[in-house]
Amino acid sequence: MSALGGMFGFVFGVFGLLFAAFGIGMLIWLARRGSEYKRTLREGLVAEARCLETFMVHRSSDGHGHSERRQILGFRTSDGRDVRAQVASEQLYVVGDIVPVRYLPQRPERAVPAAAPPVLGAMSYLTGGVLVVFTCVGLFFAAMGFGLAVFIDSSVDDGGISPEQSWTAEP
Repeated sequence: MSALGGMFGFVFGVFGLLFAAFGIGMLIWLARRGSEYKRTLREGLVAEARCLETFMVHRSSDGHGHSERRQILGFRTSDGRDVRAQVASEQLYVVGDIVPVRYLPQRPERAVPAAAPPVLGAMSYLTGGVLVVFTCVGLFFAAMGFGLAVFIDSSVDDGGISPEQSWTAEP
């Protein structure tokens, strides 16, 4: 029973570490995307793009729907490459509209409308907070699991007397 309990604690700890690693990885990805967005608005080159297509993306979960307006913009970079970028925007653009965009020369397909807000939205900060909590819960489970595995293994290794037997042992 104690070997099985130690193994359970070890597996529990490994799953906790996997949760923590996923949370940390997503936090890094979110920070990099936010940094790239701000850098594009701050240092990006300006181009005039034409709206090629506009569409709505609908997401629903548990009956709550969320719609987001997206456009496909086409523009020519300063070195002459034709690029298409899919962007989300609060402004309504119709096919054929001219939209000023900012882009980084090394990644023009991640262009941002020049009129985009310079700060990240509240949803980005909320997502970051949830990921921090997710990571902390994973670390907590890892600590509990590995602690359980070590405790059970140490109780078996201390002379063969388990905690249950120590209460019934006679002097």
